[in-house]
Amino acid sequence: MINEYDNVRNPMLGAYILWNFILGYYSESNDLVHIELLFIVLPMILKEDIAQQIQSTNKSSGMRIMSDKFMKTEVLKNDLVSSIHKDIERMKESTVESIGEAIKAGLVSLDLDTNKFFPIELKKRNKEAVSVLKLGKNAEKLGQWCSGLTLTEIEEILKVRF
Repeated sequence: MINEYDNVRNPMLGAYILWNFILGYYSESNDLVHIELLFIVLPMILKEDIAQQIQSTNKSSGMRIMSDKFMKTEVLKNDLVSSIHKDIERMKESTVESIGEAIKAGLVSLDLDTNKFFPIELKKRNKEAVSVLKLGKNAEKLGQWCSGLTLTEIEEILKVRF
């Protein structure tokens, strides 16, 4: 996994991750993404322990199953889920910078009437390094999971407030 400090300082990588999240969400629901949801993406995808659980959870299992894994005896890292809210606060500025880069790069756009995002670029990119592609796949899966949940359900599962 790439060093978290370097990731936070790289808004283009954040833009790529957010774009994959939006693609995953849009591909599942054909709906636009609430701006609030974008703030959970980088803290979850760039935290290695959480990213490993996302990667090891089947897409069909969903976010609840992934979150429940942190309570299992062999993992027992329930503090990771509860720390997501703090990480959201800590990474707010990086997320905003990454959103700006994603818009500038023509990957996503914002519907100003609804404050929801949609992908402009729909073609997957596979020329990135393997570690970057892995981050993108995790973000896409997270987006797919979020598309089937309400904001309230996501808040409950991740112990966050939007």
